[in-house]
Amino acid sequence: MRNKVKVAFRKQQLEKIHHFLGQPETSATLQHLYQQLFEDSDFLKANVIGVTLSMAEEIPTQPIITFAQAHQKQVVVPRTLPKRQMAFVVLDETTRLERTKFGTQEPVGGTVVAKSEIDALIVPGLAFSRDHYRLGFGGGYYDRFLADFEGMSIAVATPPQFFEKAAWPIEDFDMKVKKIIH
Repeated sequence: MRNKVKVAFRKQQLEKIHHFLGQPETSATLQHLYQQLFEDSDFLKANVIGVTLSMAEEIPTQPIITFAQAHQKQVVVPRTLPKRQMAFVVLDETTRLERTKFGTQEPVGGTVVAKSEIDALIVPGLAFSRDHYRLGFGGGYYDRFLADFEGMSIAVATPPQFFEKAAWPIEDFDMKVKKIIH
């Protein structure tokens, strides 16, 4: 039953986010969120930043990548592995990307960076609550990665993604993010 509720809620959130991203005033909201992130002390002091290569229904991450690289931060992006695991690979001008069966872009080859070396991780999701719970896309990749991640996990949430209280079922394996910019 909980899974059916999450599936339905994810579908609803995807539609809300799609609608939000298509609005003319969205650009100003996104710029404000990016500015908050770029001024955040944990983001500023991070030398290695993990971030996804966004898909259509996500906040565009290219501005984050561009800012980080312009400020001499090393950017690492995820590659999925068997058993719903992830490794983060250095993103630079030599990184070769390939589209996966999920529609995401991932690095092929490249230099893997140890989890312990990632200072800040920009965590994607469909919904975030004030008490730092997140609802991801359903694969469990980030929950597994965050379980023993010691760096700073940061979510950037647009208005339709932010909730005072979780409006979805929370399960034992759901990992919180440490900071939400909204």
